[in-house]
Amino acid sequence: MNSVALAEALLSAVKNGRATDSFIEQLHQLSVIQLQRDLEKTEHRKAFWINLYNASTQILLEQYQPDFSDRLQRIRFFSQRKINLAGHLLSLNNMEHGILRHSATWWSMGYFKKPIADRFERSLRVPLDYRIHFALNCGAGSCPAISFYSADKINDELENAMQAFLDQEVTINEQKNLITASALFNWYRGDFGGRQGLIRLFCRHFSIPENKQIKITFRTYNWTVHLRKFKDGI
Repeated sequence: MNSVALAEALLSAVKNGRATDSFIEQLHQLSVIQLQRDLEKTEHRKAFWINLYNASTQILLEQYQPDFSDRLQRIRFFSQRKINLAGHLLSLNNMEHGILRHSATWWSMGYFKKPIADRFERSLRVPLDYRIHFALNCGAGSCPAISFYSADKINDELENAMQAFLDQEVTINEQKNLITASALFNWYRGDFGGRQGLIRLFCRHFSIPENKQIKITFRTYNWTVHLRKFKDGI
């Protein structure tokens, strides 16, 4: 089983309540060379890392049962290196910010990159695609629903995830020219091109003229742990 199929199989086991130990061990036993070969193409990397992140988050949440209402517990949960991939211990932050956000610092709202990234990260990270924010589920109530991502359909799948999240988490008050959006857009605003990038995204999705004086507010994130929030119908 190649790396992409292995990550998808792990996520499937999580979804269906089956044992995950064998898949976790196979990920551990992968060689870096095989991983790099399997993930040579960007599409394969995106599908692999998204599925692995979502599966690993669910497994670790059930194992450690953190209280996300406690900010320090959240920080520890996402920063602890508990995922063994090809002999490298990774945290959820390593996967999200190091790999999928191309060595971004998690605290900078998307405006700063890490000055130094290790060789493993550099060899497997992907160019930033802000749509990954609509695919990653950190286990909180306000997170996007979990779906399965495949290398051959990743662009359409990410596009669909984005459209669904925008419809669900962004509201428009046309009389006040006010957009209310998930806090996720604020935390990573740099990934979207700053405030103007957010306005362009919202205007394009909701067919709003970009020349309007638009205000944006961000709603409080629901950090209540929500396990197995899979997209309906998968």
